[in-house]
Amino acid sequence: MEFTAKRGLRVQLVGVLALALSPLLILSAVQSIFELREERRQETIALYSAALIASQDLDAALGRADGVASTIPSRSFAFLMDARGCANAMRRIADSDDVISNIVLIDPDGRVLCSALDHDGSANAAGTPWFERLKAGEEAAFSSVSFGPISRRPIIIAGRRMDGRDGEFLGAVGVAVDLRAAARLLREDFLPEGSTLALLNRDGVVRLSQDSVTAPDFDDALAEGVLDLAEEGEPIRVPSEGFAPGYAVIAAALVVGELGVLVAAPTDAINAWGGFTVISTLLIPTIMWLMALACVWIAVDIFVLRWLTYLRRMARLYGGGRFDLPARRARTAPYEVRELADTMERMAASLEQQTKELEDVVEQRGALLREIHHRVKNNLQIIVSLLNLQAGRLEDEGAKAALYEARRRINALALVHRSLYEAEDLRYVNMRPFLEELVRNLADVSRIGDQLITAEVRCDDLSFPPDQAAPLALFVTEAITNAYKHAFEGRESGRIDIVLSCEDDQCRVEVIDDGNGEADHARSGTGSSLMRAFATQLGGTMERGAGEDGGYRATLIFSL
Repeated sequence: MEFTAKRGLRVQLVGVLALALSPLLILSAVQSIFELREERRQETIALYSAALIASQDLDAALGRADGVASTIPSRSFAFLMDARGCANAMRRIADSDDVISNIVLIDPDGRVLCSALDHDGSANAAGTPWFERLKAGEEAAFSSVSFGPISRRPIIIAGRRMDGRDGEFLGAVGVAVDLRAAARLLREDFLPEGSTLALLNRDGVVRLSQDSVTAPDFDDALAEGVLDLAEEGEPIRVPSEGFAPGYAVIAAALVVGELGVLVAAPTDAINAWGGFTVISTLLIPTIMWLMALACVWIAVDIFVLRWLTYLRRMARLYGGGRFDLPARRARTAPYEVRELADTMERMAASLEQQTKELEDVVEQRGALLREIHHRVKNNLQIIVSLLNLQAGRLEDEGAKAALYEARRRINALALVHRSLYEAEDLRYVNMRPFLEELVRNLADVSRIGDQLITAEVRCDDLSFPPDQAAPLALFVTEAITNAYKHAFEGRESGRIDIVLSCEDDQCRVEVIDDGNGEADHARSGTGSSLMRAFATQLGGTMERGAGEDGGYRATLIFSL
């Protein structure tokens, strides 16, 4: 229930609008995903194009080396017939290209038969992967990056198989490409800033870029898997999270299955505006979505909630009886709010008229009720006067005493009606002044001779309806009368306390004197019988006994 109370009109309208606009937001997110994929594809193409431009001279040099290796086997028999002439011929071919560091002819056992560079004969290619592949029947093979035992520098060997007339393996031609010279052919100004270019073959990766500080460390393990997937002219994207976070890495084959190029470029340097375009595709609709919700939030506050708050305040004023206040501010409100304000004004005017009529009826009935109580009191006073006249004519003292007791009881009832028509609220009798006046009247008519009897009322601030005030007054009258008659015989002074208190809907009336105690015939007298009857009328009980300081205590306990 508490949650429902807080789910106001503004929140519900904003929620409905958010739900209505959410398909556009979802479509924008889907479009952003497709644009991101397209951006990554364009990024790969752009990076590959830059890599091709940067490495085209290197690619050409590798192609020349492979071309040289492919032409020598056809003339290998002539070269092998003249060892010195072979070395000179190999040297002249190698010197014609800055990238080729050495050319060797190798026999089937891997021994070097002829070399463009001088060697001591210890170099042997047997067991190397590229040579074993040629020996196994492949026509061409590239070696991994290694340190050349003859050239004494890092090289890659482009190898070709030499076959006899019957197809038997006669050896191999190896053209060594100097990687230091190859690296100088790179045109890195075409690469994005901070990029790295590397060669990869089946045995590993070698970085060719000059910047070795900021470049990522490539994992040799990825070389063979990438070469298996890459095709010449078709770049592939290489996942870089494990070894080059923050870089976009692509690979492409230079020699399918043998040699490839690997490029790593910082992602913030590639298609920066493209990334902004992808983000804006989702961000702009999101901002518009939020702005629409904000506009609805503000509009509901200005055009609806502000006026509802004003009308609620006017309703509270009308509820407080201020029916004469017009809703002036609502004159500038929207049409529907003005209509509601006019309806509330008409309702207030109608309530004011009805309230005035009800007040007139209540005032009239109050006046009639006061008149009734006044007449009842007057009639009771007439009865008291008649009893006084009758008692004055009687000579029998017992009869006189009986009439005087009846007079006291009637006087108590008359006092109840008098208190009612004099009170502002005809429904209740204010008990403190009522009991004080009742005690004074009883003291005036009950005092015997020159006795000095003090009567004191202790009463909480209580008001009782007439149905409870009348029997309570009669109970107190009987108790005080009995005290004056029996408690102070043979004494010149005494004290009577009348105590009325209520706690937890339980009320207690006590009449306590400090006289001679309970008389022998007190429980069987007429006064005691009447007191029990008044207690029963109130739905309570009567208790009697000795007071704290001696004397007698009569107690009435009843519920409100």
